[in-house]
Formats: sequence, structure tokens, C-alpha cells
Amino acid sequence: MRSIRLFRPEDFGALLRSYRRERSLAQAELAKQLGVSQRWVSHAENGKPTLQLGLVLRVLNELGIELTAGVGAQSDRPKPLRRARVLSIDNIVDD
Repeated sequence: MRSIRLFRPEDFGALLRSYRRERSLAQAELAKQLGVSQRWVSHAENGKPTLQLGLVLRVLNELGIELTAGVGAQSDRPKPLRRARVLSIDNIVDD
């Protein structure tokens, strides 16, 4: 069994797109199979962060994808992006 880690909505979208393409399905065909709209499939594949969790879980079930959850080490997670510190050019350049 292949294991995929889902950390972001984009990860779910990539999983859904991969599933659809492996089966040579158009978004509209997959949508009909899942009982959702083509627009929902498009939003999901593009990582829309506001998809309803219940619908996402139902879709995973329909696709035969088992979702498991576990508590992993912090190093397993991608590091959040940090904002760059803004420095004054006066502090860098000597007169």
C-alpha cells in the first residue's frame, strides 16, 4: 500500500488529480462518479482550503483511499515559512 502524507489542501488536490489521471478521467467524469460538481473537483485539485471536511472524507471513501492519522515527530512536518526580517540599510553600510 502506498502512503502519502497530507499536510496542506494542495496535497489533497495533488492526490485527487493523480487518482483521476491514472484512470484517464476528465474532471466532469470523476465528479459524476463521486456525486459532486465538476467545479468542486477543480477547486479540490487546486487546493482550495475551504472545502468541507465531510465531503473530502466521503470522496476519499468513494475512491477507496484509506485515511489514517497519527502523531508524528515535529521533524516530519514541513517547516512553516518565516517572514524575512527587514533591516535598515543604515545599519548595514558604514558612513
